[in-house]
Formats: sequence, structure tokens, C-alpha cells
Amino acid sequence: MNSADNSADHPRLLVLIERFHQIDATMRDLPIYNPKVSIEAVGFRPFSGDALLGVMITPWFMNLTLLPVVPVPMDMAAIGKTVLVELPVGQRTFAINGDAVTGLYKAHSLYSPMATFTLPGQAAAEARRMLALLMAPETVEPEAANRSGASSLDRRALLFRRRRHA
Repeated sequence: MNSADNSADHPRLLVLIERFHQIDATMRDLPIYNPKVSIEAVGFRPFSGDALLGVMITPWFMNLTLLPVVPVPMDMAAIGKTVLVELPVGQRTFAINGDAVTGLYKAHSLYSPMATFTLPGQAAAEARRMLALLMAPETVEPEAANRSGASSLDRRALLFRRRRHA
């Protein structure tokens, strides 16, 4: 965890991290497991008043995670269902996950598997970059960008490889 994270010591987040450490032992023999990646919680902060939002990194995935501050009891019927969550950059689809230890939470996949991360700190740096992009609203109107001579690419276009039409 990054010590600069506002919610790094929140008890709910500590439970989630510990749970992934427990799950880690069962994942090590799977081909999607990358031993060069550590379990980390990056950038967790309050979101919508009743949850924490940040990026969970494991050797098998990197997810934008929405963790309720008050535990939501396990409900097998909810696991795998998807919901739309409004982020500053726009709506994203999150899948409902969880277990009896963590309760239910929502996750939006950023990377899986994690094979492209081979250097120490690389996954955490990418998590911080993705979080910054997803949490930063577009601040320049297209007309203003064109008048100022700015590029016709915006943050969404960079993140999702789309070009804005001028």
C-alpha cells in the first residue's frame, strides 16, 4: 500500500488485502499467476460517501475496486452480476465479487492476466496511472481545445484509444 493513500489503514481494506494473501497460496500453480507481482492496494480513497475506491493488484489481476465501508453480507446470487458505476471519466461496468470473509464488493478489470508486468513497482505505477485517468474528469471543452490549438485527443481518447472528431 502506498503510505500517501488516505484510506490505506482502513479496516475494510486491510481485510481485503489479507484475504487476497490467503487466496494467493491457491493460485501459485496456475498459468495466470505472475510471481513478479505483489499483492497491493493502491490509491484507495473515499468514494460516494459509503465506499472506498482504489486499485487492487494481485499476481493474477489488477482491478479497480469499490469496497463498501460497511460490509455487505455474502449473497451467492449476486456474485458475477454486473452494475454500472459512474466515475468522473464516465460509466464503467463493475462485476460483483466477494466471499464470506470480505463481504460483497465491486471490481472493474484493468488487467488480467498480469504477464506484462516484469519489473518491481511496474504494476503499482500502472495502477496509479489508470486510477488518475479514470478519476480525472475531462476539463477542456472540444471547442476550447480547438481554439487554443490543443490536440484533438482528450483523456478518454488516450485511455480508450478513440479519436475525438473536430
